[in-house]
Amino acid sequence: MRKMLRNMNLMKKLIVLLILFVVIPILVLDLFVAKKLESITEEQVGNALLQLVRGSHLTLDRESSDFEEKTEKIMISQEIQQLASIPSSSEYERFEIFKALDKYLNNYSTSAVRYSLFFSDTDKQYSFVPNPDLLNNGIFYSTDLNALSWYKEVSQAKGEGVIRVIDKFGYNPNNLQTVAYMRQLNSIYNGESVIGYLVVSGIDTPLQLDFSPFDKYADAELMLLNQDNEVLATNTTNFEIGSSVHVPANQVEGVYKLKEADHEFMCVLHTSEYSKTKLLMRVPVQSIIIDHISVQRLVDWIMVIYFFILILASIYFIQSILKPISRLARITNSYHPGRPLAISLHSDSKNEIVLLNNHFIRMTDRLNQTIYDQYELELKHKEIELSILHTQINPHLLYNTLESVYWHTLMEGAAESAEMIKDLSLIMRIGLSKGKLLIPVMEEINHAEAYVRLQLFRYEYAFQVHWDIEEGAKRFVMPKVVLQPIIENAILHGIKNMSQDGELWISVKSADDNVIISVEDNGYRQVDIEMMNGILQGKENNRGFGIINVQKRIQLHFGENYGLHYSFRKDQGVRAWIELPAVLDENELK
Repeated sequence: MRKMLRNMNLMKKLIVLLILFVVIPILVLDLFVAKKLESITEEQVGNALLQLVRGSHLTLDRESSDFEEKTEKIMISQEIQQLASIPSSSEYERFEIFKALDKYLNNYSTSAVRYSLFFSDTDKQYSFVPNPDLLNNGIFYSTDLNALSWYKEVSQAKGEGVIRVIDKFGYNPNNLQTVAYMRQLNSIYNGESVIGYLVVSGIDTPLQLDFSPFDKYADAELMLLNQDNEVLATNTTNFEIGSSVHVPANQVEGVYKLKEADHEFMCVLHTSEYSKTKLLMRVPVQSIIIDHISVQRLVDWIMVIYFFILILASIYFIQSILKPISRLARITNSYHPGRPLAISLHSDSKNEIVLLNNHFIRMTDRLNQTIYDQYELELKHKEIELSILHTQINPHLLYNTLESVYWHTLMEGAAESAEMIKDLSLIMRIGLSKGKLLIPVMEEINHAEAYVRLQLFRYEYAFQVHWDIEEGAKRFVMPKVVLQPIIENAILHGIKNMSQDGELWISVKSADDNVIISVEDNGYRQVDIEMMNGILQGKENNRGFGIINVQKRIQLHFGENYGLHYSFRKDQGVRAWIELPAVLDENELK
């Protein structure tokens, strides 16, 4: 073998190696995978059908539940309950009672589903009423209820619903059967008193309508069984209502195979604890895998043709295409946007792969330059936007502060006015912050304290302020003058007019790499929190300039994951909190 390979040229060696190590192994693997996929297909289809059967069984249970609700409504109705205490009456009165009950019951009956009532008449007082051999539904009186095939089972159920197969009422020379939902009607005033028995016949018709999800499975046989494995409803003519179906004794739920004559069936079974019924689906195994077999044969032929073409194409193109493409793939994989490639251009050539390689390198250079230009443009844009937003705050603050200074200077004298001027200078100094956009939390708190003192002067100490500042959170940075508009809103719209009852809580905490700054008030005014948060999310226009300003400045610095939020306070009032990242300087953001 070795000698033979040594004497072969490179072309023949390539063909032999491809056949030995590519074609033959893949064909063997394909045969193994085909068998494995056949098994997996059966398993997956079985599991999918089991889920479908479970869902359909739940639908059938809801149908049974609907009958239970309707029969419950009939049982507790005044027309039925009054029968428990009707004294002996004349035949005319009994006839009127019969007509009223028959009319009431006909309101529930349809062309398919019939509602019937059975009463005991041992004294033969209702001999004028037709028997079930003449009518397919209605009010029936029997001198011996024990003669009815279903009476014992229904009476033993003590008012619970029973589903079973019975003979059709009315003219039935062929002894046709139907499925009925039956229950004993008890007095709601005396639970041991039995009024009669309600029979809802023909429910196999609506049950069969619920088999529609299985219409796409043309060969599938679907059967609803009772506890004795008798057919209650089916979509196939191979089984009739009332006939028995073989189900393994130990099989309650799952997928199993069954052989009958020359056919093998996949059986899917689900048992309902609610209705005590079983839903059985039988599908021929051949119909499940027939598409798989056809596709597998097609794949086999395609693989043979493909391998033949592969051998020819590999011989011709391996030198001229695969190697250059492999090199280009390595270059492409090593490229990251923004980082230049340490690869030079090749000399001009008419080879398409070389041209593609050169064009790719030029494209990466242009892309990198675009990224750099875009990055610088975004930085400049953010700086301009931050500056514009910040300049919109100080005039408003200065106006309110100077107004307070004016009134206190006029009315109280120079002492308190001096304090106000001092706080005003502190506010202005921190507001400027030597041109910095981010300042330590401690400086922002100093700014807020100065502003609060001015407001206390202005409103003659009409409210109380509580500060809770965590020492470790003071060193982190935040946008300047974002706390003052929040406090201003809490005072103006929350506690300004509460006399001495107004309170303000301001806290700064750090948790999970975040800084939480909270401003709470106990204002009694109703606040539309949903509208406030809508303003912050840009859903409300032309309102809330102050809080929108704060929100935009925070998100321009730290991103969309941070910002201002509003909620109701636990006891009374509104809570506003700002969530920021716990960073020490602006470099950490980069």
